[in-house]
Amino acid sequence: MSQSPNELGGPERVVKVLGAMEEHMNNVPGYKRGHARGVAFHGHFTPTPEVAELTTAELFASDRIDTVVRLSNGGSSPYLADRVSGKRGNPLGLGVRFELPSGDHTAWTALNLAAFPPHTPDDFHAMVTDTRAALPGGAPHPLRMLAFIAPRLPWTLQGIKAAAQLAPPASFATARFNGFHAYYLVDAGGRRRPFRFRWMPVAGIENMDPRDDTLLPPQYLVSEIKQRVERGPVAWQLVFQLAQEGDVIDDLTRLWPESRPKVVAGQLVIDRLHEDQGLVESWVMDPTRMPAGIELSDDPLLHFRSEAYWESHRRRTSEDKPAIVPE
Repeated sequence: MSQSPNELGGPERVVKVLGAMEEHMNNVPGYKRGHARGVAFHGHFTPTPEVAELTTAELFASDRIDTVVRLSNGGSSPYLADRVSGKRGNPLGLGVRFELPSGDHTAWTALNLAAFPPHTPDDFHAMVTDTRAALPGGAPHPLRMLAFIAPRLPWTLQGIKAAAQLAPPASFATARFNGFHAYYLVDAGGRRRPFRFRWMPVAGIENMDPRDDTLLPPQYLVSEIKQRVERGPVAWQLVFQLAQEGDVIDDLTRLWPESRPKVVAGQLVIDRLHEDQGLVESWVMDPTRMPAGIELSDDPLLHFRSEAYWESHRRRTSEDKPAIVPE
């Protein structure tokens, strides 16, 4: 199903959404409007032979692809804590820039949430504004939460529950990251297969021990992953979930059943800290920049994110950027 220009975004919606993020999410000038604090590593991606049968994309045609991986806290503030409590985490991100053999690059981004609440840019704007009004002590205001959820049932509720039940991971290295947006794999015969991707930690999924909440600082995950990589490489498997007939393709809130076929597409390894963190921070990891052999779905938030990322880049590069306090 194709989307209208208004549903896809447009300058007015980008300005409205980024303005809401700046107002309600404690953005610091000079930093990304989302995923403000992050750390970048060098690494590589090794595809499996099986995935080459599904797509002609050069990303999967080489033995090994150099990558830059940025791991990040999800909010607009570089001071956002890794967690709300010992049992509830804040969202985290994994962005991968693949350096393609042709000299081009592509970028994929993912979150450690199990589901994402908004479907359209207007939904995202409502989520930022309607759910930010808090009671004393910082708890979400139930009436404002209801105002956001009620007209968007049942799918938005799944994303709200996922955020409320998000456990803080022991490490970026032990977190699963989900892509949410659907794309199409295109093979040599022109067959298009809708897919979603996820990054599964080779170390296994492990959450923080709630008893460590009083021992660990509010932000510790960036320091922890730096130390972990110094000791040895960290890896995730790339897994594709393939849609079947009847699955909704253009709505990231409509998750597909776990019974759908899955293909292990490769392995991502990070092995050393990137020597120029400022350079990586200046990049835009545009999730719509795909090589031939991978096509975009009509997911309105997928297209809107490209517009929003570039506007965020324009804004932050025109601002004075203060140094933030290290972890």
